[in-house]
Amino acid sequence: MQAEHEARLLADRILAHPGLKERVEAIFDIAENTSGELITADQAEERAIEEVHKLGRELLKEWAVQRHEKAIKIVQTTHPTAKKYEKKSSIGNQRSEK
Repeated sequence: MQAEHEARLLADRILAHPGLKERVEAIFDIAENTSGELITADQAEERAIEEVHKLGRELLKEWAVQRHEKAIKIVQTTHPTAKKYEKKSSIGNQRSEK
């Protein structure tokens, strides 16, 4: 029963991060050789390293987004009058021809 509960928690966590889910699935595909194209251990190793690098990049991207969102919430609570940064839509004052 405990193992099923832990498996469900893990599945829920993976589903909450679609980018990481995609990378984990790709790693499982390598382990199971679902494509059938990995003939040698060198090929499997090369593909695994590639996918682990992609997993690392995706993980850092998600981490950065979470940190950014957390920082915004902190600023909003500590400085409620602060304005959110937005890019100007105006191109400024146009010079007139003389």
